[in-house]
Amino acid sequence: MNRILVGIIFSLFITTGYIAFLVYDRQQELQKLTHYTESWSVAQLVSEYYRFESWLGLYATDTDEVTVDQARMRLEIMLSQGELMKGGDLGRYIESDKTHQALAARLEQILTYLDSNLEKMSHAELKKYLANMHLLDAPLSQLSSSALTKDINTINESNNKIQILYYIYSALSLLLVILSFILGFLMIYQNKNILKAHMQVKSLADELQLSKETLQIQNSKLEYDVYHDSLTGMKNRLYFWDDLNKINLQADKDHVPVTVMLFDLDRFKEVNDTYGHDAGDLLLNQVSRRLTSMSNESDTFYRLGGDEFALLSSGLTESAAVSRAKEISDYISQPYSINNQLIKIATCVGIVLSDNERRSDYLYKFADLALYEAKNEGSRQIKVFRQWMLEKLQESRTLEHDMALALDRNEFVVYYQPIVDSFSKDIYGYEALIRWMHPVKGILSPDYFISVAEKTGMINEIGKMVLELSCREAASWAVPARISVNVSPVQLGTKSFTTMVQSILEETGLPAGRLELEVTESSLFSDSNTPLTILKKLRAMGVKISIDDFGTGYSSLSRLSELNFDKIKIDKSFVNSISTQDNALNIVKLITGMAKSLNMRVIAEGVETEEQLQRLQALGCDLVQGYLFGKPHPEVNEKIRCGCKGFETVSGQDTCQ
Repeated sequence: MNRILVGIIFSLFITTGYIAFLVYDRQQELQKLTHYTESWSVAQLVSEYYRFESWLGLYATDTDEVTVDQARMRLEIMLSQGELMKGGDLGRYIESDKTHQALAARLEQILTYLDSNLEKMSHAELKKYLANMHLLDAPLSQLSSSALTKDINTINESNNKIQILYYIYSALSLLLVILSFILGFLMIYQNKNILKAHMQVKSLADELQLSKETLQIQNSKLEYDVYHDSLTGMKNRLYFWDDLNKINLQADKDHVPVTVMLFDLDRFKEVNDTYGHDAGDLLLNQVSRRLTSMSNESDTFYRLGGDEFALLSSGLTESAAVSRAKEISDYISQPYSINNQLIKIATCVGIVLSDNERRSDYLYKFADLALYEAKNEGSRQIKVFRQWMLEKLQESRTLEHDMALALDRNEFVVYYQPIVDSFSKDIYGYEALIRWMHPVKGILSPDYFISVAEKTGMINEIGKMVLELSCREAASWAVPARISVNVSPVQLGTKSFTTMVQSILEETGLPAGRLELEVTESSLFSDSNTPLTILKKLRAMGVKISIDDFGTGYSSLSRLSELNFDKIKIDKSFVNSISTQDNALNIVKLITGMAKSLNMRVIAEGVETEEQLQRLQALGCDLVQGYLFGKPHPEVNEKIRCGCKGFETVSGQDTCQ
């Protein structure tokens, strides 16, 4: 009996141990089943790729259904999906086959190219590139099918093994039932092991559920980050475009106008430069909090980027929109406390109401045009879009096109206006003034096109042409009179300007001392020291430097002393009033006295009457220029060419003495 008992106990021991092994093996197989997710990951990747192709195709058709920002969002999703192919189970599955590796490399190449060039590609280029993308459709489908087949085979193998384990487990359980009549306590022990196994399976299921919830939270956070500004937490540009499209559709059904407001902070760059970018970020956060506190059910604020914010609303009249904009502007313009510093800024506002226009991109464009006009007028300006703003933009673009053609057609010519010694009336020199011989509009003065030339950068080429023609003309004179040429602030911002001037002087043979360059005060107040550095180099070469329109800009005595200019030109606005207004007379007197104390000569422009000339002579003004002595003309007076210097005004005619 003892032998039987020992045998039963030994059998129970072996059986129990084997059952524990079976349970452990079963757990391992169950855990394997939870890891085979390659097919799901690949299916997600392929699905997102097809969806991306579809959205990109809609965008390439140049319709309003998909914007470039929406296409960019889909591209960012695809890029995140592509990162999954570089690690984890999916990454190991890709690395297991060279064909899969090549496919992954091709996909990454396409996504990288689109990431760098999406916004630059035209719709035609996108359509052509889509054909290249379609070549991956079949390989990606095969990859998905291969991953699914692999997972199915693995699952089948695990299921078969579990089935076998189940049969063995059942047989042993039957044996244990038989043995339980002899040793009941062993059955209790076995039940405890089974209960433990079930608890482990439940624990695995709970872990899977937790992983699923974590992934959902991460996806929600990713979507939030895509549509919200990372610095301020406000809705961003993507959210703005989505909402604008939705509001447009609803407002069209309700027959009410949509209002788009764009806000641009004044002096924000100055805050960044003075207090640092950290202070600028703090300021943006405080501005965003003020804007958010002013939002209500009918309107929403957005940060579009930098110091630009937006508001969307519907149902407002124009007067209500302007009042709302003023309310917001006044609140934003109240002082801010940043790092124990009191900072005051303001904002300009551009407004558009969708009276007859429902296209979102046009509404934004019109609001931006209104904002541009507001900024041009100064701080805290509010402008509502008007049709003339669009016409002005179109006219500017036409002017840019005509200007590019004018350079090739030599339509720009140089006129010359005499500069006269106010006492001897000898011709001191000439100022070179550009004119545009427009084939349709006739002769255009620089006031009409110089600002556009500066904005487009064509001023550099135009300025070089004027300087070269002027120096060549002056070099041909028999009398060594001076030639004065205006220089744009844009030209002074070009480091090669000094080299260009030196080259022209050498080519034309004009001595540097006969060339005078006129610069405006505003060009000296640049964020960089490039203009002052260039002017100092030019003076070292012998070129004379004059300040043009003195007194109308940001006059600075420190700038005068730093460069030691040769001349100061009094603006014609003071000369015009010198005979009628004491203030103008006193200003001219002040400028003249200051110039003499700094050993600078003074030239007054816009002299048209003898009375003005006499007052300027009494104040000690050295040089004068204006219609009293001659209008700008394509050619200089013969007296300069023949060697005569004297100049008199006799019945409006110049005479050589």
